[in-house]
Amino acid sequence: MRFVIVGAGGVGGYFGARLAAAGNDVGFVARGPHGEAMARRGLTVRSALGDVHAARPAVYADPAEAAPGDYLLLAVKMQDLDALAAGLRPLLRDDTAVVALQNGVEAEDMLCRTLGPRAVMGGVAYIFAHIAEPGVIQHDGRTARLAFGELDGRESARQAALLAACSAAGIGAESSDRIDELIWRKFVLLAPLAGATCLGRCPVGGVRDDPHLAAKLAAMVGEAAAVGRARGVALPADLETRTLTMIGRLDAGMKTSMLTDLEAGKPLELDWLNGAIVRLGAEAGLETPANADVAETLRAFAGG
Repeated sequence: MRFVIVGAGGVGGYFGARLAAAGNDVGFVARGPHGEAMARRGLTVRSALGDVHAARPAVYADPAEAAPGDYLLLAVKMQDLDALAAGLRPLLRDDTAVVALQNGVEAEDMLCRTLGPRAVMGGVAYIFAHIAEPGVIQHDGRTARLAFGELDGRESARQAALLAACSAAGIGAESSDRIDELIWRKFVLLAPLAGATCLGRCPVGGVRDDPHLAAKLAAMVGEAAAVGRARGVALPADLETRTLTMIGRLDAGMKTSMLTDLEAGKPLELDWLNGAIVRLGAEAGLETPANADVAETLRAFAGG
């Protein structure tokens, strides 16, 4: 089974290395010092779930250099996805699944417009991981799972084969016939938490311990859930409570990927996280003042 991992940062690097270590044919699209280090020394994952090293991965600076795959796992930032999509066509076979693992809720629509809905499979990555140094991925905590499913909810052979491959690689995985709900459930947690950690310039524990930030976080979670329901997503009635409870159980030192990008001076996914809540809320006729405030406060840093 051949995988092409497009974006070998924390998410793509972690899951790609696990799949490669299990004997799958895995190619990585990675650039800059990280890609160069992977090509020279391999890709190492440091994790409480067990370290892993992919010794000789195939690394490509451009997707056009890679051979077609059975699965394309897209782990690039949302701001890079639209420009990337057209260049993925040469990598598609008749039944290739392009699995979006982005943080926002608009990746699948973007990919469908360019590649067609048949090629696209919805996906969710549950993991906190980052590039610790070129060629090395640091996995924080003990959560590292994937969920995926066909956009129309049908069961498919490629969906079942992906689940089997993940299981054989020691990756926790779930095959879902309601992937849109899972995408939104993660979004309701991640977008507000990203905004709150960036607003406070602090990890998760700092948000929980600060009354102002905690209240802002709760308000943003409520707004995100309301927007999802207004768009017809069947979110649980108690999702807000469950989301805040889950955040309360996260390791205090965990950082969101947007905070990591902010600290490194990199562009932020702001327009596809808190900004998306504001934009999609406006389309549904909903006001989202907490997210709007955070989006406006962080606007100056959005470009890096």
